[in-house]
Amino acid sequence: MTRFVHFSLVLSAACALCAGGVVVGQQASPPGATKAAESASRAERAAPQIASLEVVLRGKDGAVEATYRGRLVEPPANAIADPGATVPLVVFLHGAGERGDDNAAQLKHFAGACAEPAFQAKHPCYLLAMQCPADETWMALARELKYGKDGKFATHRDEPTRAMRAVMQALDEVLATKAVDRTRVYLTGLSMGGFGSFDLAARRPELFAAVVPICGGGDPATAKRIAAIPFYIVHGSDDTVVPVENSRRMRDAILAAYAEHTKREREKARGTPDDPRPMPKFAPNPMYREYEKVGHDSWTPAYRFGDDGVLDWMFAQRRATPGTAAPDARDAANTRK
Repeated sequence: MTRFVHFSLVLSAACALCAGGVVVGQQASPPGATKAAESASRAERAAPQIASLEVVLRGKDGAVEATYRGRLVEPPANAIADPGATVPLVVFLHGAGERGDDNAAQLKHFAGACAEPAFQAKHPCYLLAMQCPADETWMALARELKYGKDGKFATHRDEPTRAMRAVMQALDEVLATKAVDRTRVYLTGLSMGGFGSFDLAARRPELFAAVVPICGGGDPATAKRIAAIPFYIVHGSDDTVVPVENSRRMRDAILAAYAEHTKREREKARGTPDDPRPMPKFAPNPMYREYEKVGHDSWTPAYRFGDDGVLDWMFAQRRATPGTAAPDARDAANTRK
């Protein structure tokens, strides 16, 4: 059972109102104040917002297990003003350094930037960013968070962690209550959140149009579940916090699983000798990139628009229909280092 509460906190709009010269109280408005107020009102309607939300996890007996908080970046009101208008949803999983209970640290990398007017003007979207408590993880990992430096890599477990359960419940609520384009739901995360991205993709493979795990890792045994999802895996070649081998293992596993997937799809499309059909075109999966000389901070160059980043690629991905395997809208250029 989930209790989902949110309220909006306006970003940027407040500044627009201050700049507009609106006078509060009984004082007379200066010349041009009405025009300025109208301009401010338009700016407020065009400004993105960040809402706070709360998820309460309950056990089978109804008792409260834990409460998790998060943020939801909402698109400008004018982006979804028309009847039936929808925008993409980005699910963002932060790293270990942003864990806590302030419901703010998870906005430090990427998530906060999504609320900027310039970002929303280019790609209006929702962004869900839950916060993981200090003593928990998105994916079941060693308590010391060695990330494979001891030669022991992540293994997928049937049951999600409690923090991941909170993410999934919040995600379901956003999908049910917001104007989300169900063909454009994206998943990305960095470091601990990169591990969480592989984990969540394996739990909800029918949902995501694209997954972008950054300096993370996962369990190669899940590759067959996620082979049909477009992936863009990113890591720093000199990462000393999360060894790049974590991403390389997942790249190789998904490549192999995707080869099997496309082989089956080609056989289905071929039909009988008396009924020839055009062969479908399959772009290789996953996309892969290693940045040099960035250490663990591969998310800074990755979360950019343009050829050097992943954002243009991510927002270009779209599922054919909700709940089906993703189409081959992937960039034909595949593996890059």
